[in-house]
Order: sequence, then C-alpha cells, then structure tokens
Amino acid sequence: MSTIGSFLHEKANNMSRWLQAEGLPVTFGDLPEVQIVALAQLLRDKFADTIDARSFEELLADKENAPPAVLSIVQEVQKRPPLHDKFWRYLELFSDTVNTHDE
Repeated sequence: MSTIGSFLHEKANNMSRWLQAEGLPVTFGDLPEVQIVALAQLLRDKFADTIDARSFEELLADKENAPPAVLSIVQEVQKRPPLHDKFWRYLELFSDTVNTHDE
C-alpha cells in the first residue's frame, strides 16, 4: 500500500519530467515526500479557489504565500499556454489528494 507522500512524490516526479521535456529546468520532484505533502496541503489551504479558477494572476498576486518551488514553475508555465491545462490538472491533483485524506 502506498502512502499519500509516496503517491504525491511520484506525481511530482511525473510533473517534473513533463516540464523538463518541455524545456523548463525543474527539480520539483527532488523534494522529500514530507515537503511535497506540505506543499500540497498549502495549495489546498491557501489556493483552492485560485486552482479552481485556474488563475495565474491570483496565484502570482499572493507571492508571499506561494511556495517558491511552485512560484518559479508558475512564472514559466504562464508564458506557455499549451502547458496550462496539464499544469492546472497537476495542481488540482495535489490539492485534491490531501483534501480527500484529511477528513
């Protein structure tokens, strides 16, 4: 049985590989499981509405609360519309995963 941390770590690695294949220098998947879970929890707690709205502007407007690992990715992905849908689906996955397991 996998843990939430191992599941999210696998997805973070997948996201990193995808972004690297798109030419973005990303090491998001190198974070320890506990940091990825904490990041997912922060996304859920602070940015759930922003993720639902798929608003880069709202995410970037709250830079002081945005995790640095995500902020640098957001700034690069925002410049490349073909990456937007998959990027937001990843953020939804991270947020939804911790949401379904903290009840």
